[in-house]
Amino acid sequence: MKAKHATLIVLMTLAFAHGAVGQFMYPGAVYTRADLAFGLAEALLMFVWYRFDSDERGFPRSTWLNVGVVGASIIALPYYFFRSRGTRGGARALVLALLCLVAMEAITTAGEYATYYGLQDGLSADADDDAA
Repeated sequence: MKAKHATLIVLMTLAFAHGAVGQFMYPGAVYTRADLAFGLAEALLMFVWYRFDSDERGFPRSTWLNVGVVGASIIALPYYFFRSRGTRGGARALVLALLCLVAMEAITTAGEYATYYGLQDGLSADADDDAA
């Protein structure tokens, strides 16, 4: 398995943990303090993926592109995709990146639901049984 593929697996696992921890620590909240910590970790993993990919392709990374991938990835990654792969390959990579973002959101939501139905709903049912 390539290192960049392993990085994507870790990123998806982190997305699940993001949802689970956010739901457990701040049930029902839209934005939580956990979002900042997990957002930084996810940005770091995206940079690690970008580094592995650019090394594999022999694409020279500039300082500003490195900063952009972490700080403004919504602009920097599409730029990188088109510069490193050309028009057709860049468009394909952009579509795949968008699909990964949708998958991350779905996996984060799955983490929230797993925590709610696996832990919190059972705990509230036990509390109702104890009160009765």
